[in-house]
Amino acid sequence: MRLKRPRIRRKILFTLERQLVKGAQYQLLVVAALIGMISIIGGLLVVPTNSPSQTLGEAIWWAFLRLTDPGYLGDDQGNWRRFISTLLTLAGYVIFLGSLVAIITTWMNRKIRHLEQGLTPVTANNHMVILGWSNRTIHIAAEIFQSAGNLKRLFEKLNIKKLQLIILSEEVSPFQMQELKDNPMIGRKAHEIILRTGMAIDREHLRRVDALNASVIIIPSLAYDRKELINPDIETIKCLLSLNAEARKFNITNLPYVVAEIQDDNKINAAYRSYNGPLEIIGSNAIISRLMAQNIRHPGLSQVYNELLAQLTKNNIFTKEFPEAIDFSFGAVKKAFSSAIVVGIVKEEKGKYIPLLNPDRKQKIESGDQLIFISRKYSDLEADLEILENDILEFSNKNPLQVEEQGEVNRILILGWNEHVPSLIKELTTYEDESYFIRLVSLKPLQERTKDFGIFNEIPERIVIDHIVADYVRESVIKRIEVTTFDHILMLSSDRMEEEEEADARTMVGFVLIEEILENSNKTPSILLELADPSNESLLKPFQSEVIISPMVLSHLLAGIAMQRELYSIYNELFTVGGPEMIFRKIEEYAMNGSTATFFELEAQAESHGETALGIFIERAHGKELLLNPAKDLVLNLSEVDSLVILTTVY
Repeated sequence: MRLKRPRIRRKILFTLERQLVKGAQYQLLVVAALIGMISIIGGLLVVPTNSPSQTLGEAIWWAFLRLTDPGYLGDDQGNWRRFISTLLTLAGYVIFLGSLVAIITTWMNRKIRHLEQGLTPVTANNHMVILGWSNRTIHIAAEIFQSAGNLKRLFEKLNIKKLQLIILSEEVSPFQMQELKDNPMIGRKAHEIILRTGMAIDREHLRRVDALNASVIIIPSLAYDRKELINPDIETIKCLLSLNAEARKFNITNLPYVVAEIQDDNKINAAYRSYNGPLEIIGSNAIISRLMAQNIRHPGLSQVYNELLAQLTKNNIFTKEFPEAIDFSFGAVKKAFSSAIVVGIVKEEKGKYIPLLNPDRKQKIESGDQLIFISRKYSDLEADLEILENDILEFSNKNPLQVEEQGEVNRILILGWNEHVPSLIKELTTYEDESYFIRLVSLKPLQERTKDFGIFNEIPERIVIDHIVADYVRESVIKRIEVTTFDHILMLSSDRMEEEEEADARTMVGFVLIEEILENSNKTPSILLELADPSNESLLKPFQSEVIISPMVLSHLLAGIAMQRELYSIYNELFTVGGPEMIFRKIEEYAMNGSTATFFELEAQAESHGETALGIFIERAHGKELLLNPAKDLVLNLSEVDSLVILTTVY
């Protein structure tokens, strides 16, 4: 059966549509053709009223002028000519003026939107690129702009005068630029950030940000749902492979330095194998789980971590090479810095950094060694050379103090679920001398939990896990799970919520319910809350709780390691089981006489036992107050309940 031929009208409309969608140039041609056709028709209609000397061309010109300029409307004589002139003038308003304004406005809007999307390739060298937009991106940008000391070192290393930061995002809109402006640590500097549209797995998009001539930070994207087969870790590894392929294509042997975040620890080795250039992989789940495990073993450490890893306005970890300190002892070098605490040495061997935290004070500083500091700002790393020249150790060595070991089974209550839980259990298995009873309360089905626990070959018998499927924000559930019987309570930011505010709201509501139950209890467990939004931390100030803000911690690590590669080895050594470890010691353990002492005297006492004093926890009426890296001459009124923050070595 033959189809009927389309009607003429439909055919004309279809042809017209195909021309109009081709762009502004074709739209203008269509309008020009329509204006010409109307001018010809208008000229033909007034030809009978023309004088004998007026030609058809002059009549068409007359119609064109009336169509394009309404000012001619009052010049015509004769009813017919006035009628045709009026029709032409009205058509001119609609077709000539209206169409042209609409086409030009649409074209301008399209061009502006195109420019806002950031599709134009950048032209830059020695810049920094953040690949991906997530809850980490803005914090990373803020950390980079605020790291004045690290930026100064970076500028000297790359021989540049100004930082160029480029962000590659799946979508670019004015809302993202406004978010950057609203961040107090970025503010007006947001205009110095270049946004480009693209995906990290697309090689053409990597060229758009000139990734091969930059320092690169790869963060997990929000473009993929957790249930999809392509997850953020696969995207990261594909990006590393793409950078390798681009380097081979353009015969580039000096590949850029890359810092990448991988969520699944099992894919870290695959990520290292995917890239031939300098690369540091941050296992986000492993890092956060280590911090949580350390805080469970030593309640109160979250305040130290939040100061070192989440707030640039306070203390940070820096490294710096001091040629003047070569051949001097580590003990003498420590005394030469009045505004910073020297916590160790980092050596470079065959392209790898090897940190020595809390080394013996007789350790000699060698050529190429970098000192590791805790300091408020980079400019505080100034040494008193006179003290260096007087290399005398004033205190004799004393016996090392014991680190308190766990005796009974440690009972831990975990409320909520996210990707950190399996890594946390895995981390706790590394403490071979400790036993745990862990109760997991979450809405996550048991079958899915078992699947996530597939990372373990076998959970040792000293770790018992009790699963409960329930919603912990219900008061009846809180009462049923026996909150008062636990030593530690860990409340996690739920990964079932799409928005950070929703996840934090559930966490804080659950915390308030627990506080109500513990109010009349004789036992007060330590409580650690994981939040996603840093602005919510202030809501918990009146309560006795500890907080860890995962996005802030990870952003600080990614930004710091991107500017100072050796920091990764330091953090990795500091947070891993065994070796150097941050703990608390009661003042009475040092058997000091008197109730007052300067921090310099406390440092000397700690050093005599082979430890490094980092600060002090002082009991106040409103709770404990952390003084990290206080002034050396600060006189402290001490009591038996005060504690020193110590870096010691656990054997």
